[in-house]
Amino acid sequence: MTIGEDPSPSHLSTFDVAAEFEQALGCPFDPGTGMSLAGGVRADELEAEPTAAYEAAWAAGLHQHIVPGSEGGRLTSFESMLGVVRAASRRDLAVTIGFGSTLLAAMPIWLWGDEEQRSRVAELILQGAWGTAAISEKAAGSDLLATGTRATAITDGYVLDGEKWLVGNGQRSSFATVLAASEPSFGLFLVDFAAVDDDAVKRLPKVPTHGLRGHDLSGFILDDCRVGADAVLGRQGRGVEMVTGMLQFTRTMVGGTSLGAADTALRIALRHARSRVLYGSPSLEIAPVRSLLARAFADVLVAECTELAAARALDVARQRMPLWSAVAKYVVPAFCVDAVNDCGEVLSARAYLREGVAHGAFQKLARDIAITPVFEGTQLVQLDTIRAQLANGVRRLGTREAGPELSPALLFGFGEQPMSPPSPRDHRPSITYGGVDEVTDLLDDAAGALDDDPELAALARLLRAARDQTRETFRRIGAQRTAEAYDAARRHCLVHAGACCLHTWIQRRHALGGLATDRAWLSVALRRVLARLGSPAEPDWEAEDQLVRRLADLDDDDQAFSLVPLRLAAQHREPTPA
Repeated sequence: MTIGEDPSPSHLSTFDVAAEFEQALGCPFDPGTGMSLAGGVRADELEAEPTAAYEAAWAAGLHQHIVPGSEGGRLTSFESMLGVVRAASRRDLAVTIGFGSTLLAAMPIWLWGDEEQRSRVAELILQGAWGTAAISEKAAGSDLLATGTRATAITDGYVLDGEKWLVGNGQRSSFATVLAASEPSFGLFLVDFAAVDDDAVKRLPKVPTHGLRGHDLSGFILDDCRVGADAVLGRQGRGVEMVTGMLQFTRTMVGGTSLGAADTALRIALRHARSRVLYGSPSLEIAPVRSLLARAFADVLVAECTELAAARALDVARQRMPLWSAVAKYVVPAFCVDAVNDCGEVLSARAYLREGVAHGAFQKLARDIAITPVFEGTQLVQLDTIRAQLANGVRRLGTREAGPELSPALLFGFGEQPMSPPSPRDHRPSITYGGVDEVTDLLDDAAGALDDDPELAALARLLRAARDQTRETFRRIGAQRTAEAYDAARRHCLVHAGACCLHTWIQRRHALGGLATDRAWLSVALRRVLARLGSPAEPDWEAEDQLVRRLADLDDDDQAFSLVPLRLAAQHREPTPA
């Protein structure tokens, strides 16, 4: 089977939306497209909004994928949404993050809003309006219980007072979901800025940033801002709980932005290595260069398996997302940032230039992707969430016999539309994951399924041993906040990522076809995970060479650097220098 052939006799329907969106945007390497890399660099140099890129994204319907189908939009599957996010992020993270901030603001409305609230926000977004999630404050940081903004009850509603800072779309937003201290506890409030007095909202200046210079990261002050009783979202006093729940969706989608950016970084580095002549031959023929590209590609594939599983779980296993979304948020941006850094080594000095290779886009991309581990909660915040979830899971295991409840065929059935994927309101977020973790619980079965490949089976057993060690740590220390606990949470994330690779190989390689059926990717991917766990295996040089060949073939055939068979918009290639 060649890369360009149909990868499967069955139709992988959830990938169709991303393919349609990708074609509508055109090639980012073509300076004539609205979301071109060249245009993004020009806007970044001016620290200006990438207006042409936003217009191209709107024209392709990116905003429609923020609104559920039940509210008139095109969001019917989070797996499909992931594909759209990745496609947009191949071009400009400033655009994707802007729309992501609107998604973060809208998600609690889809989850807990009444019919009128949902209708109003859907109308605004479909008309092209921005939203902001007004959660962050300068003094509070990630400590939601330190929120200083207050909502004081009055006869016909509430008065909001306080300052929100470092919030996306703070200057340009038409609506906001505001976390505020109130009675009996914290609440979430929907503020339609068109319906409040002009002098009740003071917009704060855009904050200068290292990366994402075109993104509106700013804030606003609420001063005697009066809203009606109908501004309350869900049950009063459940604001912190609702923020925790909505983050399960948005922190999962952050991984899509990282994957899209990593695809472009790999493409820039690969094309440079193929055309750059050193010592009489292309630099791609230099062994360390090939190794850097192979390992960067493997890191992206580890991140992809983890992210695909998390996005699919939002459709079929939402009860596990208190744990799995935090794990995905920890793993995916980190692996993608490492991949981009390796690509920077391939480019060498050209990685720092604001001109030349790919119109100087790499230095912008490297600055932009560096923030993805911080958005929707820093790495330390994720580790604390994972630590608490796993400690709670250990306690639950002591009260009942728990085992896998969801089949790996369902959890890793990438590309297959579930019979009826739930809309956000159909299955609201849980606070805990229930003590059952099929991804790591089923590692024993995955290792057993590799008996015909002793080398891969040995790698799987190392991963299983790391899982057992991590579980024993949490049985021993429980909910303690020690350095050992946080390291165990980190190790759990890596075990989860490796397990996602194994389950993807076992459950979906034949359906996905192409690269997914080549054991080379799994061999290098598992080694990348085990190295981070402190259990390094001998390099598989042959598999690394094979991955580089695959990378080149995918680029030649205008395919995404992915296990998912996705044809890109026809690729624009600059003439090779004489």
